[in-house]
Amino acid sequence: MSREKSEKDVRNVPITVRLNEEEHEKLKQCAAACGLSAAEFMRQLCKGNAPQPQPKTEFWELLNKLYEVHDAFKKCVPYYPTAAEICKEIEDFILELQQKTTLPQQFSVEELTEQGAV
Repeated sequence: MSREKSEKDVRNVPITVRLNEEEHEKLKQCAAACGLSAAEFMRQLCKGNAPQPQPKTEFWELLNKLYEVHDAFKKCVPYYPTAAEICKEIEDFILELQQKTTLPQQFSVEELTEQGAV
């Protein structure tokens, strides 16, 4: 596989944005809270993704507890077959929690640009 970047992936257009100190600090804080550089934070926004802050340790502890409960129900399936349904519900709940908490939330750049044209 070629290691060359496609034209689409080459970042060769520099931009200059003037911010006051307060705006600059806010940008750095928001980017850091999401575990991103300021440049990557801005790129995500341009792509229509609103980066989410990294979850606190309590979130990961909660997920670990949910996995423990899931494992306990899974062990019950041979004796209590309907426990499989509960396992599926827990799996779905964990997935939903992870998606809403860790994945960037989508917004429509097109809608924003149309609103700005008015």
